[in-house]
Amino acid sequence: MNNSLLLAFLLSVAAFARAEDNAEPAAYALAGALTLESVINLDGGVKEGTRELANLDITLAIDTAQANWWSDGEWFVYVLGDTGKDPSEYTGDVQGISNIATDESLKIYEFWYQHSFADGGIKVLFGLHDYNSTFYSLEASGLYSHPSFGIGPDTSQVGPSIFSTTSTALHITFQGENQYLLAAVYDGVPGDPDNPRGTHVQFNDGDGLFSAVEWGWANKAHDKIAVGAWQHTAEVENPVDGAINDDNTGVYMIAEKNINDVAGIFLQLGRADDLYNQLEYYAGTGITFNSFWIDGDGFGLAVAHARNGDPYLANNENAKRAETAWELSYFSPIVDHLSAQASLYYIQNPSMDKTLDDAMALGARIYIEF
Repeated sequence: MNNSLLLAFLLSVAAFARAEDNAEPAAYALAGALTLESVINLDGGVKEGTRELANLDITLAIDTAQANWWSDGEWFVYVLGDTGKDPSEYTGDVQGISNIATDESLKIYEFWYQHSFADGGIKVLFGLHDYNSTFYSLEASGLYSHPSFGIGPDTSQVGPSIFSTTSTALHITFQGENQYLLAAVYDGVPGDPDNPRGTHVQFNDGDGLFSAVEWGWANKAHDKIAVGAWQHTAEVENPVDGAINDDNTGVYMIAEKNINDVAGIFLQLGRADDLYNQLEYYAGTGITFNSFWIDGDGFGLAVAHARNGDPYLANNENAKRAETAWELSYFSPIVDHLSAQASLYYIQNPSMDKTLDDAMALGARIYIEF
């Protein structure tokens, strides 16, 4: 779908949703947000400099029962637009520094239908779906703009169905009172790797599958602990030795705890098969203070540590063992539908490259909701 058709689609969806929303407010939920970001590399890394980025999110959720169509169904459409260049080209880090840095594009990011059974205890979803919207996900890490606090690089390095390109999925949720089980299979190669612009749904020889499972426990206070595993059977080039492999695996554990009404902590631990991945281990943790100075603000410090596996180091003698990224961040609402965020980053051993000095960068964001 080209950009002009996509814009026309957006306008028609918005007009339809608003018209229907007047008659049945609970049936349709239309939301939009624009994120504007500037990241300046102050010192170290590859070179000093500034990069500007923008990210547009527009979503439409339709409750089929409230729309008087049929019971227990939900449609979801998510349009994503991005522009700007990656600031990691200046900081030189392997984990990334901005979670909205990607190829310039306007696309349908998610488009799925979900049906509920057993009074919501079982949900079955099919369509374009973001793996990280349900798997490997924590609320307490949501303040931070560094990508690893959204999903660990132990998993993101294999290119699953996550920002900014998704693939077709069959996703099942089993929900109990405090426990849940997620199971899903995704097309193993999201989109068209040779053409990142626009929406591409392809099923090619060698794509394989990205299969995932996660069990978790969570309570009403949003305390959570979960363990997950994945397998990737796409035929891809092995970053360790350049061979083609089709049997990649990984496991992870995530947890978060609300200490009180203000403070919350989180933990991420992940491991990928060191025979087929550059990064074998990942550990991330942080603490966040909500409504710290004013109502609705957020303040926190987090650290992300990614380690190369022994086979990769054996084939790359000039590489260091690990990269560690720190983020100190503050978010504050300004007025209705407008908020801002500032983050200070310090990256130790960017890309584990012995020739690069530690990098320090400053990021600033404006969020506009509409």
